[in-house]
Amino acid sequence: MFKNDTIVAISTPLGEGGIGIVRLSGPQAFQIANKIFKPTTKKFNNYPVDRFLYHGYIKDFQNNIIDEVLVAYMFAPQTYTREDVVEINCHSGIFTLRTIQKLVLEAGACLAEPGEFTKRAFISGRIDLSQAEAVMNIVKARSEQAVIVAARGLQGELTGKIREAREKIIAIRAPLEALFDYPEEFPEEEYSVNTIKKSLEHLADKLKEMLKGVERNRAYQEGIPVAIIGKPNVGKSSLLNLLLKQQRAIVHELPGTTRDILEGYLNLGGYPIKLIDTAGIQGTLDPVEKQGIDLSRAVAEQARLIIMVFDGSEKWSGEDYEILNLKRQDQGVIIVINKTDLLRKLKLEELCKNMPEVCIIETSALQGKGIEELEETVINQLDKIFQAEAIGESPVIVKQRHEEAIKQAVDHLEQAKEILKDQPLELISLELQMAWEVLGEITGDRVNDELLDKIFSEFCLGK
Repeated sequence: MFKNDTIVAISTPLGEGGIGIVRLSGPQAFQIANKIFKPTTKKFNNYPVDRFLYHGYIKDFQNNIIDEVLVAYMFAPQTYTREDVVEINCHSGIFTLRTIQKLVLEAGACLAEPGEFTKRAFISGRIDLSQAEAVMNIVKARSEQAVIVAARGLQGELTGKIREAREKIIAIRAPLEALFDYPEEFPEEEYSVNTIKKSLEHLADKLKEMLKGVERNRAYQEGIPVAIIGKPNVGKSSLLNLLLKQQRAIVHELPGTTRDILEGYLNLGGYPIKLIDTAGIQGTLDPVEKQGIDLSRAVAEQARLIIMVFDGSEKWSGEDYEILNLKRQDQGVIIVINKTDLLRKLKLEELCKNMPEVCIIETSALQGKGIEELEETVINQLDKIFQAEAIGESPVIVKQRHEEAIKQAVDHLEQAKEILKDQPLELISLELQMAWEVLGEITGDRVNDELLDKIFSEFCLGK
């Protein structure tokens, strides 16, 4: 599983910028770097000094200067990978970075695979698997709250809770194993069925508690799809532009201007939102428009929150009622009555009759009125969906594989409790062993190469 070669990758985004970093890690990192780096100061006997920045130049093998750089040498094991690491800080330009990387490869390094630096940190034992995944969550975070949740995972909060649960499983299982061999040493009153049952219930409850807030934490990380739906020309695209504070969608008085799905991202109340403007829903014979409407229905089906927009200057129609019926049971919904700058013809009594508890916001996209109230309502609806107040600061479960592993462990504990009624205690020990093993998949204490390859393949190069 462990490679003994030296790897290199560009660790900063490609493009123009102040600083770009080319990173090396491995046993030959120092020797390879010294083939192309020429410091401006004289090399002393103790060169290089650990974590000292050296000024100098990267030169190719024809002695041409490529760039003026600062180079840091970091000695194992006090590094990210627990290997010798070199970081070349150069001017950030796509050709500069790639030229330096090419020279490092020619000097003897191998190109790093996606996530290989973090994979080496895991294999060397510096971090566990859940912490490695937290690194990726930090890199891909879509909001400040997502960064906070990921940082808690990187600090080992989830690791601590999982290891505590596994130690508790061992504490329950060890006397059971001894009981099989030395029954006379364990009086029934000290390790009774009731005692085992209480221990299993307590541990199962602890694991279930960890699952609270998992949907919210995942939403912070992945973003929340919010769909704007309605008939053509009700102001959906105008609302999208106002919420995004940019001209993302074309707005025209001609109905049916939007025929495709338009997306934009914004952050409200800490929630990273993927706002989706859909084609107007109406009956049509135009095949292109019909395809857009079908796509709108599919987007509405997948959205976590729907903003239904209606034209306040028009009366209710059959298409309006059809739009109201698009809501799923588990979806949040906000009703927007737009065009309040025009004479009101839409009767809210009809709406209240069909959806008595729905939030209704009145807006004028033309005049920019009601937008702040709409933003606040979106935040309140998402708080309700993700039970923000009830959950508080939840454990740092984000990845679906973590959630599934904990659920499987709970199932094994519940099965063990059922076995207590009338089956051999050996089967309880077996269920406890399986719960212990599945929890070990979260931290990487029990993991196979296939799972590792899948996890680290999602990382970016250079991390």
